[in-house]
Amino acid sequence: MGGTNGETLDSIAASFEDEHGIAANMEFQDSYENVLTNTLAAFDSGNVADMFQVDSLFAQQVFDTDRVRPVAEILPDGFDTDVFLDNVTEFFTVDGELASLPFNNSNAIMYINRDAFEEAGLDPDDPPSTLAEVRSASETLVDEGVTQYGITWPNHVWFVETWYGFEGELMTDAENGHAGDPSTFYTPDAVHDLYEWWKGMADDGLYTNPGIEAWGEATSLFIEEEAAMVLTSTASVAGLIADSEDFTVDAAPYPGISDTRVGPVIGGASFYVPEGLPDDRYEEIGRLLRYMAQPDVQTTWHKGSGYYPITQPSVDSLREEGWFEENPMYNVALRQLRNGDASDPATKRALLGPARNVQTVIQNKSVDVINADDVGSEIEAMKSEVEAVLSDYYE
Repeated sequence: MGGTNGETLDSIAASFEDEHGIAANMEFQDSYENVLTNTLAAFDSGNVADMFQVDSLFAQQVFDTDRVRPVAEILPDGFDTDVFLDNVTEFFTVDGELASLPFNNSNAIMYINRDAFEEAGLDPDDPPSTLAEVRSASETLVDEGVTQYGITWPNHVWFVETWYGFEGELMTDAENGHAGDPSTFYTPDAVHDLYEWWKGMADDGLYTNPGIEAWGEATSLFIEEEAAMVLTSTASVAGLIADSEDFTVDAAPYPGISDTRVGPVIGGASFYVPEGLPDDRYEEIGRLLRYMAQPDVQTTWHKGSGYYPITQPSVDSLREEGWFEENPMYNVALRQLRNGDASDPATKRALLGPARNVQTVIQNKSVDVINADDVGSEIEAMKSEVEAVLSDYYE
């Protein structure tokens, strides 16, 4: 965690030190990918961190090392893991145990420029909820000369996963990898509809691609009022409120391919703990894990970042103080999460050993699709490449 999120996390560590007399050194390593790479190398060198924060996308790769201890075995006696929201722990529970500590969790939502909507004659209180409505609003915004583009978002696999989840469609067999080793990548009709829409938006100048994993670039296009809508994480709430000095920003639910809204897939990360540490160290780590789940700490984290609170007591505390009524943008992702069907396998983020390679294929092929004459053939090529990656890893 860098920037203001990193500062908030550092303040939580400092408060823990003050209360418990246990030193907690948070080390910034630039990205989830770097944390994962450095941790895998550290396993081999024997110099692994006491805890490490890994993107949910890479969960299976961490499990496949067989070098992590479930946090359920480390949390102090009497800690009730049922305090975590069901929609959160559904992903992080493996073989009936909480494998890692949920902490900075999110889902993808849409942000809109209210001023641009009003100038174009659109109702900002009734933002688009489907891809067809996004196209219609984008046409109006561009035709009226209000913004250069209607919408943008980073080319990241998470957004594709979210569209699958809302449609109730699995990305792979074996329940997205949660029920065994997957081998098949699904490309249902809804996904063809998605890419036809995506290509059409690009062809007609209603959408601009900021680049693969270009989170900052997508946000900048929105802040600079080049695009009136941006899809990104709820973790951007605080930053976008602070940066949108020239217009009023608002948050809206993620637009679905259709009216179907089964639920979003989880985003963000969790904390893992390695095997092989001394018993007294596990006791200290357990105390920090428990501290990070406390309602007041979760409240501090939520308010300072925009990530939603992940325990029921922290949600209850925020509601009692009227936080969500006064700050409704912070409630959009939480409501989206709670309205989702946590029991549906499609709302569980894919649990894939070669997740990084699958991610790269989907992102690269998404560019090929929007530049192709034949969308269907490029989707089939994506399917073949993903299945080749799965085959290489599992067979």
